[in-house]
Amino acid sequence: MVPTVLAAQSRVTQTTSFRKDPAGTVLATLQAGVAVKTGKTQGDWTALTLEGWVFTQSTEATSRDGFDISITPANGENLRSAPNGRIVARIEKGALFNKVGTQGGWTRVTRAGWVSTKALSSGPAPPAAGANAASSGSAPPPAVVGGDMADRVAALRSTSLALTPDGPPLATLETGASGQVIGKSGEWVQIQLQGWVRETDLSEPASAAIPGVSVAQVRADPSKYVGQLLEWRVQFISVQTADELRPEIPNGAKYLLTRGPLPEPGFVYVVVTAAQLPTFQAASPLQEFTLRGRLRATQTRYLPTPVLELVQVMDVNGGTP
Repeated sequence: MVPTVLAAQSRVTQTTSFRKDPAGTVLATLQAGVAVKTGKTQGDWTALTLEGWVFTQSTEATSRDGFDISITPANGENLRSAPNGRIVARIEKGALFNKVGTQGGWTRVTRAGWVSTKALSSGPAPPAAGANAASSGSAPPPAVVGGDMADRVAALRSTSLALTPDGPPLATLETGASGQVIGKSGEWVQIQLQGWVRETDLSEPASAAIPGVSVAQVRADPSKYVGQLLEWRVQFISVQTADELRPEIPNGAKYLLTRGPLPEPGFVYVVVTAAQLPTFQAASPLQEFTLRGRLRATQTRYLPTPVLELVQVMDVNGGTP
């Protein structure tokens, strides 16, 4: 069969396996919603190149089959969009990749492989929900217009972008920025904008978090919970610096020693970024936090302590942080 070409930009519509060959060995599991660059198709399979960042300590040098890097943890490793960024895939132990570069305790890797074409949608991502939100609230709904009013317009000067006419500003539209006119109300024009923001600057949807999971549950079924977003309440003890005794955390990275998940009597290590650190440097010992984070490991090499990567602080002692 002669391979055909799929659109260069596609999106993974469901969790799916990334394989060495069509229907071959599974190298990783791709998360739904991830944007990927695709290549040729062969039967029910599509070629794509997977690229992202992994903990350097979770890799070892290799020369097998022309690759540079092998993934070493027994439970596999997360592949991220950026250092400490959002998880895009879970790589299997022993999977081979090529090294692109390094940054701090992170290594950028790449690998060509195959996924089921049924798990991909070609073309641009659909517009974000809520594009017509300006019609909500107490303001009169904008008149839906067509014809010449459906043209794109550009800002003549720096101006505020509001949710409703005369409402509080949501953002600033810089001079020359353009949008599609979709409505009008009095002296106000409703426009629709499209743009990009860094994935790491966005919060996870509340529905993505799994609350009430015990440590016993994650240890009993690591494959089900590792890489998932959990919601745990913990008691802060101190800020620590990772060393070689905890290879599940990048050497030199900051993490929290906490008790929990409450009311359990054990401990949890919580990896934090430099931007998240000040919240806990100002915290008092034994202060309680409800956290959302990705479960990195069910335990460390030497201790039965789970490792969580902080995504969001939900509340502090029952109040919003």
